[in-house]
Amino acid sequence: AELKQFYDKKLLSVAEKNLVFMQYGTKRPIPARGGKSIEFRRFEKFTITAGSYTLTEGTPPTQTQGTVSTVTATISQYGQYSALTDLLELQSYDPIIAEYTEKYGIAMAEALDIVVRDVVDATTTIQYAGAATVVATSGAGAVASGNYINSAEILEMVRTLRRADARKINGRYICFIHPDNTHDLMQDPDIIDAFQYAAGRDQNNPLFTGVLGDWMGVTFVETTNLKVHSSYGMSGADVYEVVMVGEEAYAVTELSTQQSELIVKPRGSAGTADPLNQVSTIGWKAALAAVILNQNFLVSLYCASSRTPAA
Repeated sequence: AELKQFYDKKLLSVAEKNLVFMQYGTKRPIPARGGKSIEFRRFEKFTITAGSYTLTEGTPPTQTQGTVSTVTATISQYGQYSALTDLLELQSYDPIIAEYTEKYGIAMAEALDIVVRDVVDATTTIQYAGAATVVATSGAGAVASGNYINSAEILEMVRTLRRADARKINGRYICFIHPDNTHDLMQDPDIIDAFQYAAGRDQNNPLFTGVLGDWMGVTFVETTNLKVHSSYGMSGADVYEVVMVGEEAYAVTELSTQQSELIVKPRGSAGTADPLNQVSTIGWKAALAAVILNQNFLVSLYCASSRTPAA
């Protein structure tokens, strides 16, 4: 009876997503007493048409009016919490407060990244892989199981941003890509040849590291936090979104006076609401908003994946 099974005191770690959308948005915090909404202003480009700027000697031209567009974002609050009893806190075999703190930290980061992702997901600049188009009757993409991402699709996305004069972020466009799509892209001989013959012939080559890195002016950032539309395509194919952005494509704003935080309330701190010091709480709270600043500075590719072929 004394030979008990060994119990590992460290709980199994949870799977953490690579959080990226918060990282690449334009940061504009709202200062103290500045309300809970923010307005961005965008001066539109002047329209240049043939002959519109030709001057007649001695004659002033017709005045050109500038156009200013506004984009607003309103802060929302987000949070979660759990109540822990005194018996659980004192007698649990695991350090329950520490475990909850760690897991809520992960949950907070993932939740805020999803908030930003869902805003970016609302872009109207959409590209469909292969010969896929939009089904007029449903608005869904006619993406079939063979419409995978490849080098041609990446170049098309780059062209879309370049034609819109979208500036790059530190010299590169940023492409958020799901690991399932990375798998398909790495089957493209054009991609493989570029890494094999043009990239450094050392251990940092993507063929060794498995990390896509840079290609054709694009930095690939892999994340599972992208939208995957289950059975959205033709014959029930899952449809993945691959998103490419330029500078100031979207913005993320927070309250300077209310930073994201983990909050732990010890037993008894609730006063008369906890008269016998029986309950402690732990949770997180954040205030955040995101908004697309320029629809032309980002593009979303809808494609299938060999991971989830059509039924």
